[in-house]
Amino acid sequence: MIVAVHIPRLPLLVALLRARRPLDAPVALGPAPGGPQVVGLCTPAAEAAGVRPGLRVGEALARCPTLDLVLADPDAASDASERMLERLEAAGFAVEPCGLEGAAFDVRGTLRMHGGLEGVLRRVRGALPVGAGGRVGAAPALFAARQAAHEAAPGRPLVLDADEVPEFLAPLPADRLPLTPALVAALHDLGLRTIGQVTGLPRAAALDRLGFPGLEAWRLARGEAGRAPRPRVPPRPLRASIGFPEPVAALPALEAAARLLLGELASAAHGRGAALRTLTLRARLADGGSWARDVTLREATSDRARLALSALPRLGEIPAPVTELWIGGDASGALGGHQLTAIPSPAEERRTRAGEAVRQVRAAQGDGAMLRVVEIEPWSRLPERRWALTPLEP
Repeated sequence: MIVAVHIPRLPLLVALLRARRPLDAPVALGPAPGGPQVVGLCTPAAEAAGVRPGLRVGEALARCPTLDLVLADPDAASDASERMLERLEAAGFAVEPCGLEGAAFDVRGTLRMHGGLEGVLRRVRGALPVGAGGRVGAAPALFAARQAAHEAAPGRPLVLDADEVPEFLAPLPADRLPLTPALVAALHDLGLRTIGQVTGLPRAAALDRLGFPGLEAWRLARGEAGRAPRPRVPPRPLRASIGFPEPVAALPALEAAARLLLGELASAAHGRGAALRTLTLRARLADGGSWARDVTLREATSDRARLALSALPRLGEIPAPVTELWIGGDASGALGGHQLTAIPSPAEERRTRAGEAVRQVRAAQGDGAMLRVVEIEPWSRLPERRWALTPLEP
């Protein structure tokens, strides 16, 4: 049995809480500073007035003149989601995050710990944020469990048996299936609007029209198991922040502050005997909003130069002056995880000796002593235009 949780409109709920706006008022997330002038998630009252995410601000205000726009706070929304995941993991569940608004896990190994499925569901409900309208679903397959969580009522978990899954999925819209927008459009072109209509396709037709991703979605629509949840490795977070007495917009000043924070993180990770696997850059903006970016490192490291090379280019994306800069990292990587060779290979030895020879000759005779030929205009018939001599670098 797979259990899934879903908190609809979590980024909007966090923004409403910070702005002290009621949930029953027509409110929507406003555009980010410097971003496209479209609205984001909306309250039910705004949707009843015709406002939808993705509408331009002018059109949304024309449909609902009383619409109130609030700034999104991705920093606070990410923190709220992380706290929920930590509470679930503290209860013994190996959790796979499903975006900011949900998570899923297999209950095997925890049923006896919590007194059966009812005890598990009770513990999960206690881990959800208070007043957020969190929903819980359970089913034998991951896809079915996530859809059950979407359709469950707040405070009332929806549990599906294996024989109930196909009937439950049948009336749901086909765009709930894990398909690309192009494949969803292909389903609509075929007149298939619900998951039940997709299951009516013969297997060969699903493979022919939609390919292997469509065949996998066809199997999920029929209630087959699909993949198991992929639990995350609980992070070992490190955090460092710096506040500015006045809002800072100059990129060199932000880069200097970021280098200080990255040096602090690298020292803390090295002290733990660990390396950073991911970085999270967050900025508190002067207008009250926030900015956040996640950076996944190719290799776990605690080297300051490599961390700066990955993180500093993202600072140019900050859309407004900054009052506080915050950098966090997941220090769950192994320090020095690559095995070094005891004896260099013959090719490496030859390259090292050749490079040293080039450096010595250039130091004694000047840069023009050793040159290499570079092709500049391969279409030219004149040798002096087709080729050029440049200094040979070691």
